[in-house]
Amino acid sequence: MHPQRFVITAPFESRLEEDLMPEVRAGELLCRPLRLGLCGTDRLIYAGAMPAAPFPRVPGHEVVAEVIEDRSERALRPGTRIVADPYKNCGVCHACLNGRPNCCRSNQTLGVQRDGIIRDFFTLDASRAHVLPDDVDVRRFVLAEPLTLALHVLQRAGDVKGRWCLVAGVGNVGSLVQRVLQRAGARVIAWSLSDSTLAKARALGAEHCVKATDLDADAQVMEITGGEGVSVAVECAGKSAAVEACLRLAAFAGKVILHGHSKETSAIKGSDIVFKELDILGSRNSHGCFPLAIDWLSRDVESWNALISHKFSWNQIQDAFELTKGLAGSYSKIVVDFPD
Repeated sequence: MHPQRFVITAPFESRLEEDLMPEVRAGELLCRPLRLGLCGTDRLIYAGAMPAAPFPRVPGHEVVAEVIEDRSERALRPGTRIVADPYKNCGVCHACLNGRPNCCRSNQTLGVQRDGIIRDFFTLDASRAHVLPDDVDVRRFVLAEPLTLALHVLQRAGDVKGRWCLVAGVGNVGSLVQRVLQRAGARVIAWSLSDSTLAKARALGAEHCVKATDLDADAQVMEITGGEGVSVAVECAGKSAAVEACLRLAAFAGKVILHGHSKETSAIKGSDIVFKELDILGSRNSHGCFPLAIDWLSRDVESWNALISHKFSWNQIQDAFELTKGLAGSYSKIVVDFPD
């Protein structure tokens, strides 16, 4: 039987098609997926709302895989289980030369700017493979790549122990940011339009949950923080209203971290930023976070698994993508299992 790949051909249109066995070049691994995760980027690509991913496109970048062949100096044995770092940077732009390859101006992410891993076999630069422990069920590590994004937010935030932090948007990514901040000792306030996502945030340990549409929503946050506002406000919703809320609710000398990919124009007064001397930081992809993500996912297994809401098999891949057409609050993490 020939290998197959999943291809998005137009908005909300896809097919499974016959694939060629990829050529394995020097320095690369040949891998087969064991479990993959779908994220907001995959949802946008499926909807035709990701200009960086032209059609036709093989999506997918969150993957636990098994090494079939290693043509690199790492000499990984067949059967080694890995997670893939899906980013590829140029090495010569301003960001790369200043130690921040995660925001390379020419970044190429698997499944976005280049074809991804939703196929029976794929190749990977061996330097981008992170080996997993032998003595655990490795499928849980499908959360490694999204967890690295949240860990990068923490890198940008700095020391949050004992500090109030607002997470605006507690969906797929926001819930991981919440977990990471809490694990680092922060006191988290969840902020959302959705009752269901606030309920999930409360179950994950948020000290306070505030519905963004409440007339007194801002006043609730200020009361919680003793009139100061939050030390760190993280925007994870990708909405202009959430950006504006973070700027309003950050304390004087606080930090605002923009993690959601809002394409909307936000109403921002420069004088407000100056008056409060806010630090406004972007957070894109991750850098050097995979080892810590793997370590964290090795512990407290059940609580991490609780973030997975839907499981599909490889032959149900089109059904998995169809689910992403629904309201974001109707699912959290979708995973797809390949045959062993």
